Amino acid sequence: MAFGINQYHGRADFNYAPNNDHLFNFGVSSINYKMQPGTLTPKGNQSLVIPDKLNPEQARETAIYFGDKININTRLSVQAGIRYTLYQYLGAQTVYNYIDGLPRDESTRTDSTVYGAGKTIKTYHGPEIRLSLRYIVSDNGSFKWSYNTLRQYIHLLSNTTAISPTDVWKLSDPYLKPQSGDQFSMGYYQNFSSNTIETSVEVYYKRIKNFADYKSGASIVMNHSIETSLINTKGKAWGAEFMIRKPTGKLNGWISYTYSRIQLKMDDSLAGQQINKGEYYPANFDKPHAVNAIANYKFSHRYSVSLNAQYSTGRPITLPIAVFNLGGSQRVYYSERNQFRIPDYFRMDFALNIEGNHKVKKATHNSWSVGLYNMTGRKNVYSIYFVEENGVINGYKLSVIGTIIPYVTFNIKF
Repeated sequence: MAFGINQYHGRADFNYAPNNDHLFNFGVSSINYKMQPGTLTPKGNQSLVIPDKLNPEQARETAIYFGDKININTRLSVQAGIRYTLYQYLGAQTVYNYIDGLPRDESTRTDSTVYGAGKTIKTYHGPEIRLSLRYIVSDNGSFKWSYNTLRQYIHLLSNTTAISPTDVWKLSDPYLKPQSGDQFSMGYYQNFSSNTIETSVEVYYKRIKNFADYKSGASIVMNHSIETSLINTKGKAWGAEFMIRKPTGKLNGWISYTYSRIQLKMDDSLAGQQINKGEYYPANFDKPHAVNAIANYKFSHRYSVSLNAQYSTGRPITLPIAVFNLGGSQRVYYSERNQFRIPDYFRMDFALNIEGNHKVKKATHNSWSVGLYNMTGRKNVYSIYFVEENGVINGYKLSVIGTIIPYVTFNIKF
């Protein structure tokens, strides 16, 4: 199985500073998307895989923007801008048509429309607004506030109930609307001890429209009419991040803690079903707690050690919670969408770094890194899945890397 996406960019950016208090920036850009949603190819003549290929997709996104950075006084500065985007979903493509006002499925499909290469199938457009403010409180402290809107025309679809959680990229089309949203954020930044210690606190809140999710029991891989398996949702995301950083000295590094939530709510009258009874539920990548820490210690100009630690809450997952017999066969009853979570993630890595000599006249600079990946040997769970075996449904945990991995790296810089 293979997926592919190519993006071809072209842009022109300009700056103009009429005085010390204004810096104008403006320009145009264009992105051509070419996507292969999926191909299935057997490996060898004995393979049981049936060849399959989804129709490739292509689209064009064109934008024009204008912004201004304004220095109001020595302490206060403002940046404001607007970007207007035009998105065109293009042929060649075959688009299925459905009865208006009814859920999209095979029973409501009426016919199809064939569009030639380069033909515009669907157009979306709209503005994106950006506004930010920075206020210098003191020589070592500043406050920042921002508001921005966003329109996203490429979607990442994730199904977490498979043995190997699958991600599929999809372009906005006549049925899958662009994702949009607006975000508010603010933060305070303070340095201590002659700027050798940096600290920051940031909070944010985001509203989301047209976030693409999938119907219960849907398959999003190699689906020739994926619009029948998707639903539009609205969402909300909020969180806070705290960071302490020491950028200099023999001992340097940083530690951060992030609390973040993202929840979705079904907002699609044509879905034909409800998700979580129409209430908010955690998105697939909702991980409330995350801690990251990096510490480096330099013994000399040639020898140093590094320690990296990561922790995060396990991602949400939908699990079977009951089994019943119907018509002589065993059926599974699933929980509400993303009601449970896989175990939390934790990993720690260690490295010994050895630099080459620091002669002034040398053609290359060499260095070594010797270390341990996942030095605690923790079996972090990648997914939880269930298989029927001899009439009994058994659950399994899949860990991709469940042991200590030593490594040696040799680097050459010219």
